[in-house]
Amino acid sequence: MSQSPEVIIENQPVHLVVLELHYHAALIKTLYEILTFSSFKITLVTLPGIFQATGLPTSPGDGFLDVCLKNDEETIPGFLTRMDSVFRSADILYFNTIRHYWSELNEIPFVATSIVRIHNVHCDFTRFSHLHRPVINSLGILSHLIRKVLIGKEWKLKKQLFEKIDYFMFPNQAITDYVVNNGWVDPGKVLPPVLPFGFLGEKKYNSGRKDKNTVTLAITGKVTNSKKDFDLVFLALAKCLDKLKYSVRLVLLGNAGQKHARSIIRNFKSIESDKFSLDYSEGYVPAEVFEEKVASVDFFVAPIQVETHFRKYHEVYGKSKMSGIENDILIYRKPSLVVSRYRMSDPLDQVVGYFDPTPADLASKLTEWINNRAFDELQSCFGEMDSYKREVIANRFYALCREIM
Repeated sequence: MSQSPEVIIENQPVHLVVLELHYHAALIKTLYEILTFSSFKITLVTLPGIFQATGLPTSPGDGFLDVCLKNDEETIPGFLTRMDSVFRSADILYFNTIRHYWSELNEIPFVATSIVRIHNVHCDFTRFSHLHRPVINSLGILSHLIRKVLIGKEWKLKKQLFEKIDYFMFPNQAITDYVVNNGWVDPGKVLPPVLPFGFLGEKKYNSGRKDKNTVTLAITGKVTNSKKDFDLVFLALAKCLDKLKYSVRLVLLGNAGQKHARSIIRNFKSIESDKFSLDYSEGYVPAEVFEEKVASVDFFVAPIQVETHFRKYHEVYGKSKMSGIENDILIYRKPSLVVSRYRMSDPLDQVVGYFDPTPADLASKLTEWINNRAFDELQSCFGEMDSYKREVIANRFYALCREIM
């Protein structure tokens, strides 16, 4: 029996041309791992260093992924010109990151439906009103305005490019709502965040050997107080160690070899005892070692410094940009204690506990979670997160692409 025209259309692959000239290699890998579950063909246009960081094969041989890399002798304008026919062949032109090359990107043929992923809302949409600490940083901001805005025409060229873009997609629903409610983007150009930056990982991350008398906590990301308040965690642990029924092992899942990490490490080592031990790495951690460490973790602690910045622009984690803790919770299936100003949406909020950014409150929450083993009770919630399974995400994004093409 022959298929109906509707079924034939439904099964046709969507050709997604993905452009990444900046640095989000991890998101490229995530995109690849998700979209293999639906009917897509991906052509990745990128730089050799970025592609190498993805860890993906140059020629997978499955017809799903084609890779177009800039040659060493090419300029960015020359590379994008060479890609002209690739851009014109797209069903969806997908900008994974846009940070500069504004003039060159404006020359791309916008024949296909275009989507841009936004990572820093204030930087991209409310530039002048969200300059970061304008009094303290006045000289740096003045230099930025002269070099990038007046001479480089960054704001003007960005505005021209964004006017050509058909749709914008933000990392999660909270940020999407923040943008729409403030009227910074035409609501008709805002897509639902059906393609998140992370997905529900495998159960193998809970298969690590665990000492029943020890609870293992972890903090992900580079070891610096500029992004996470490690000093807060130190003060909280110092307050509550004597009240805990189990010994605590803290794993720092990030590079602790930089100069700014020394005082952080020194603080934690000052409270080492039979009740507390520290695990950290001074440098790159191989993937297999990282996975072994994260498998033994009981729960994460996320002391996010909510007020942050990107370039010369003030950003707020949870409002104008997303913290990586959301992806860490999902991919590694670990509950987390998160600073109270960073609120999660359903279903992630089912595996999260919140603490106020004071040593006393974090100490109280750590005591509660560790002594009552609250993290064990939350593990079953990951089985109810179907919306974050790769096949579900891929099929929803496929349906969205078919709708807007």
